[in-house]
Amino acid sequence: MPRLLQPAFAAFLLTPPLLLSAAPRAAAQEEPITLADDPFEITDPIAAPPGEAELAVVGSYARSRRGRVRNTAGIDTELEVGVARRLSLRFGQIGDYGNLDVRRRLGFATDRTGAADDGSQGPNWGGATVLGALYQLAEEHGAVPAAAFQGRARMIYGPGRPAYEADLAALFGKTFARDGGLQLGVNLNLGWVARIDPLPSERPNRVFVNASIGQAVRHDTALVATYAREQQERGQRDFSLVQVGIRHRLPNGRTVLGLAGGVGTNRDSPRFELAFALQWAFGVGGR
Repeated sequence: MPRLLQPAFAAFLLTPPLLLSAAPRAAAQEEPITLADDPFEITDPIAAPPGEAELAVVGSYARSRRGRVRNTAGIDTELEVGVARRLSLRFGQIGDYGNLDVRRRLGFATDRTGAADDGSQGPNWGGATVLGALYQLAEEHGAVPAAAFQGRARMIYGPGRPAYEADLAALFGKTFARDGGLQLGVNLNLGWVARIDPLPSERPNRVFVNASIGQAVRHDTALVATYAREQQERGQRDFSLVQVGIRHRLPNGRTVLGLAGGVGTNRDSPRFELAFALQWAFGVGGR
């Protein structure tokens, strides 16, 4: 097994005992389902409460518009742990195989000279290890949205030299009660990414914006639409992806399934992308 996928595989092996040791989640069923979360390109500004954790595993398939290799399969894992009031830590691992240029997190790591790859060199393995923290600045109250800051550091590796990045994002979320108690939610992520020790051909700084709207159709089911945009390397158009899909919480109250389909809006974005997510919450209380 490739070394970059070992953390993701370990997450799968650890999942059964974590679930078996989880406390009953009746309270989770009473809360509305989170409208902005995996597998969509959006982050909710709500920190996990102290003593709670959530493991997410996302599988994806993307089709590139060009290049000899156009198919890319990937798996992302993330563990979020609430460590204090309004503060959670996040540990993630990404692994992809195929045309990495179609994946905005890994595309620049494909070429040994530091330039983006067009898929002509054949399929490649790539991955990233992510460490981060989310601090919730404000809870939603009246017309005031929930707000948070998230900071992350990434080590990215592939056929080229290892790369290091750090990003900082402002996260906002607001929900509106609808008839029957079903919620409508809007979310916005605004972020800045810094490349550490970039090559001359690499862009040292990038910005991104992600926005979503979610509508609960049942207490445990929501329809979600997301738009993600991020700067890429010089000479490339921005990564631009529109996603639509569904999130559904199972009756046990601690497992959420998500399915999303996306299309790119320019030649430097995927032709289409499919993503499937499994999320498990464990600890005391509910998300």
